[in-house]
Order: sequence, then C-alpha cells, then structure tokens
Amino acid sequence: MNADDALRKIALLRQIKTAHGALDAEAKTAERLVKALMERYAIKSEDIAHASAAPVFRMTWVYWESLLDQFGLTLHHFGHRGNAQIGRDRIVYVNLRNSQWWLEQRAAGGWKTIVRDWGVESLRRYLDAHARGYSFMRR
Repeated sequence: MNADDALRKIALLRQIKTAHGALDAEAKTAERLVKALMERYAIKSEDIAHASAAPVFRMTWVYWESLLDQFGLTLHHFGHRGNAQIGRDRIVYVNLRNSQWWLEQRAAGGWKTIVRDWGVESLRRYLDAHARGYSFMRR
C-alpha cells in the first residue's frame, strides 16, 4: 500500500459514522484506523481534503433488521423503503437511501406522523425510551 491508497482508505473510513447507520463500535474502530493510517503514512488532515472523491457510504438493511429484531419487530422492505408494525396502531417507516425513519400512529382521519429522525442509533434511543409504554407484540 502506498500513500495514495491510504488516502482513499481514510476517505472511506471517515464516512463510517453512526449517523450513516454504523454501530458505535464500528465508528470508533474506523476512527482508530484513520489515525493509524495517518501516522504510518505521515498524512496531514489538510492532505485528506485533496484526496479524490470517494463513493458515498451505503447502508444495508442488516443494520435496521438487527435493531428491530432486538425489539421483536419484523422489518418488511422493498427497494429502499421498509416498515415494521408496532402493535396495532403504529408503524415505523425507514428510507434506506438517506437513513431517515419516521413513526406513524393511527388517528381519527387516517395516519399521523408522531416522530421523525435520522439514523439507526436515534431509532434505537427512541425504542429504548418508549418500548415499555406499549406492546410490540401483534395480536
């Protein structure tokens, strides 16, 4: 591996973030690898900005499926959109392209969006905080 290879790898590793759906451990490992590569090849932060544009980090459904499975929910997806039913009156929707999720609740006139956020970790925090308030089991 040479310095150009290291620059490309650093650019890719910097895109692994919890906001993009990576787990905390994955993001921290990526940060450590970036530091190690920068030290080994004497790369400065300003040199990375001049590196060639790297492809955008793309998530897969595995992250979302794993999270929802922890709460007993089943993710159904097609293409870049997915959903999971929570009880009888709530559905969480996921857009894989931009890591956005939103929760809708049945209301008098149809469905109402009650929360909207980005990333797997924010959905994990939401489910951790609100999981005890209602049953996730379908009846």
